[in-house]
Amino acid sequence: MKLIVLKGGDEPVAVPAALRVGAMPTRAAGALAVSGDGAHWVLLNVSPSVAEQLATDARLLQHPGLPDASVRTVVLTDAQMDHVTGLLSLRDGAPIHLYATPAVFEELTLTLPVLPMLAHYCGVHWHVIPVAGECRSAVFRVEGQPSIEFTAIATDSPLPPHAARHGNPVTGDTIALAMRDLSTGERYFCANGLNGAGAVAVEWMREADCVLVGDDTESTWRFDGDGSVDVLDLLGNTRARRKLLLRRADHGYRDRSAVDEHRELTRLGIELAVDRMEITL
Repeated sequence: MKLIVLKGGDEPVAVPAALRVGAMPTRAAGALAVSGDGAHWVLLNVSPSVAEQLATDARLLQHPGLPDASVRTVVLTDAQMDHVTGLLSLRDGAPIHLYATPAVFEELTLTLPVLPMLAHYCGVHWHVIPVAGECRSAVFRVEGQPSIEFTAIATDSPLPPHAARHGNPVTGDTIALAMRDLSTGERYFCANGLNGAGAVAVEWMREADCVLVGDDTESTWRFDGDGSVDVLDLLGNTRARRKLLLRRADHGYRDRSAVDEHRELTRLGIELAVDRMEITL
């Protein structure tokens, strides 16, 4: 299983040479691309410029099938603007196979009507991620990815300002994603936030070979029944071989300088996720 970071086409932010770790940090959290066979891909969220990046970035051509507009499969973790408005940039391709919870589908149909707009262009085939009501986690499969088992885990991360239910969230508004390679047993865990995620997310993080988390504007996350946990401490204490932080380049933690933060990340074995980073375990 391969995972590639796609920030959406923004140019990297220049940082001092002493702080570079392989590449320069992303300007903002964007999309991820996942493949079980290296030829067929699914996008996890779609940042606004991702379609242009896939079509024009020569460095992505080394990944067969990734720039192919004849097949578009997308899994959404929420209805954040930076995660869904890029769907409109895919309007000239094939119909989009969209995997989303009922709450996210409703939000993109009524409040932020991305899906009705796409109906006039490429069209969208909705595949339900059944996280809703009393069901806070669900295993599902994605067409074209027979070797990957996906698990969606409900979180209580902040809703975007445009959300219709702002202040009155429901199960499935936001989710974390876990992926297991059925052929190798390797486990990936990705989350923008983990507030209220509970025991299922904790167990996945403990067993994951790669953990990638984003900054959802908070430096601490609250687990159901487990109190608040500092994001960096949480990452540093996992047994994962790869620990990645996906964040804005100008978003620091604990009011520390860039140099101090870099030292802390290095001490904890945490990498900053960067544009076009490929993760293969």
